[in-house]
Amino acid sequence: MEDLDDLFATARASAMQPSDVLMARVLADAAAAQARPVAQTVAPVRLGFWAGLAALFGGGGVLAGVGSAALAGLVLGFVQPVGLMNLTDVLAGTTVDTLELMPGVDALLAEE
Repeated sequence: MEDLDDLFATARASAMQPSDVLMARVLADAAAAQARPVAQTVAPVRLGFWAGLAALFGGGGVLAGVGSAALAGLVLGFVQPVGLMNLTDVLAGTTVDTLELMPGVDALLAEE
């Protein structure tokens, strides 16, 4: 058993260094395995009108959301469902017909 312990002690005492030939082969294999950058030549893409408009808003999904919100605003503004009218009566405390949404500027002008 002491022979094995002597061998391990000898191995721990001297640090083993790989040979220069081995290190050169390992580094050559590593360099060959690395990915090389590829120069890409991409022609500029001209977008059509609708694709350019969608890109301006941030994509087709965003443009669809903006269009849906605009359509919902038009429907709620022109059709004025009964449930919406009842809700505005409760929130405003008065009927929509007597509610002044755009007051005049006369109250803001000071008379001297």
